[in-house]
Amino acid sequence: MPRYEFGAGIGDFVVRPSDGLWGVAAGAVVTFYDASSGGTQYTDLLDAGSLPITSVTADEYGALPRFFGPDGVAGMWADAGGSTRAWIEAHNIGTDEAAAGSVRDWLNVRDFGAVGDNVTDDTAAIQAALAAAPMGGIVYLPAGAYRTSAPLTIPPAVTLQGTHTNLMTVPNLTDPPCYIKPLPSFVGNAVISLVDAATGGYSTISAEHRILNVMIDGSGVIAPGLDGIRAAGNIQNVGLRDVTVRRVSGAGVHTEFNAGFHPYSWRCHRVMIDNCGWHGFAMQVMTDLTLIDCQAIGNGANGFEIDNAANSHAIGCRAEWNVGNGYHLTGDWATGTGSGGMLLSGCSTDRNGQNGVLVDAVGNPPLQIENLLTRRDGRNNGAGGGGYAGLKVDGAATPVIVGMITCYPGVDDDGTQTSSPQYGVRVEDSAYVSVASGFLHAATAGWSDGGGNTVLRRGLNIAERTGSTAAPVNAFAGPTDVAGNLNVGGYLAAASGQSGGQWNIWDGTAKALNLGSAGGGVAIKEGANARMGVATLAAGTVTVANTSITANTRVVVIRQGLGGAAGHLSVTKNAGVGFTITSSSGTETSSVLYILFEPA
Repeated sequence: MPRYEFGAGIGDFVVRPSDGLWGVAAGAVVTFYDASSGGTQYTDLLDAGSLPITSVTADEYGALPRFFGPDGVAGMWADAGGSTRAWIEAHNIGTDEAAAGSVRDWLNVRDFGAVGDNVTDDTAAIQAALAAAPMGGIVYLPAGAYRTSAPLTIPPAVTLQGTHTNLMTVPNLTDPPCYIKPLPSFVGNAVISLVDAATGGYSTISAEHRILNVMIDGSGVIAPGLDGIRAAGNIQNVGLRDVTVRRVSGAGVHTEFNAGFHPYSWRCHRVMIDNCGWHGFAMQVMTDLTLIDCQAIGNGANGFEIDNAANSHAIGCRAEWNVGNGYHLTGDWATGTGSGGMLLSGCSTDRNGQNGVLVDAVGNPPLQIENLLTRRDGRNNGAGGGGYAGLKVDGAATPVIVGMITCYPGVDDDGTQTSSPQYGVRVEDSAYVSVASGFLHAATAGWSDGGGNTVLRRGLNIAERTGSTAAPVNAFAGPTDVAGNLNVGGYLAAASGQSGGQWNIWDGTAKALNLGSAGGGVAIKEGANARMGVATLAAGTVTVANTSITANTRVVVIRQGLGGAAGHLSVTKNAGVGFTITSSSGTETSSVLYILFEPA
């Protein structure tokens, strides 16, 4: 019967509530039994080198080394000298270690000679484990600092998994290190390289690679152009989760074409790119890209450089303190049926050197931005200005559709430098940009039309501020005031409405103002100084006081009820005072309607 493998896993123990707070101390001696209490001890064990042992000793982190249990035993009760035991299960059930040529689906790099001591070159050992892993297999990095001198290549459908990843280096952090760190002598363009089928010599398409709980620390290499993770060519359905890349001299994650093909349909969850030399994420023509809770901070160019990512999403991502733009949506997004736009939703920016978000893409697909929070961008080496904005659309041929956006200005965390950005939203030389709502506080202006736009639509609910955050100067529009002209290309349909200002109708047709429904009419207020009313003649005359009358006012009089002998009616105006209606008949006592019009 086969011996099953135990230990060297990220979750060796299955602890039930009844087991209490169960753990293994560093250096503890652990024995194994066939029952949770009492029972018989298993003593027929083998270590990783197939030497007989009766117990195992936990390492400095409390983890168990790799070992093999008795024949046919797939689970045992572990006893570390405490008051309770915990269940431990084999992780290679269904395989036979004794069978010639058998391959486990969980491979520990330590079994291939990796040391992880922050000194030894572990490149060959880790690569050997990756090469030995079957499709669907996992290559496991126990806690440690693994130094490398050349790129690690992950084959298709293989997972490289560590114990955990630190989002950023934290002073006095005491959790065990688990990262890959290139040596100063490193030769290559990426710490981890994914290659297509032709380059890698694979018999299948290059796809389904996974990198989980891995940190890459490139601080030991000063030569330019070293990416953290690079992929070129047709490499599909890659998954990155809980991955950190810090201080490599190139990009954190870099995808590019090879032989006319590009990587496709990647999923990135909780990926942190920290202080790398070039772009944080440099994604070139990546269809179906998903970025969720990813962050680019302190990088030497743009945080997210997205060059055509049809049918893609960036959700809940952050771009902060990058030298260039936080997010740059650029390149040719095409015009055919296979092209498509991108959704940027729930994302934020802070203190990027240029714009929070810059869009200068061409093509026909709409780029959609929803719930964008921008803050203190346009740092411009501390000088502010520069025409930078929380959101800038400059020369974009793609339609850019923005739902809700906010912008808030500020200085560096220590209170120094000039407040920025200069603008909340700035649009220039673009084909179609629509911004529905927002609250835009910036140094010079919240909203800026730079000119040259074919269609620029500003929603009704956009508030503006300038000045400092402590003493802002409001430039709020009224409830439905767009602080300019509202141009509607089609019909404007409103159930009701009111206006506190003048209305102008510039249409030159005979029916410039149309009341098109039966029963529709015009109502004009009557009363003192009103533009319509009724007066009664006495002995053929009546004087109406009305201060709204001017020298140019056209007074229309229409007899409403005949009284006395009718005559011809005439009007004499006294500007600013009123007017007199006179009948040619001195006995007329008719009631007369008057309406006052002004020439346009």
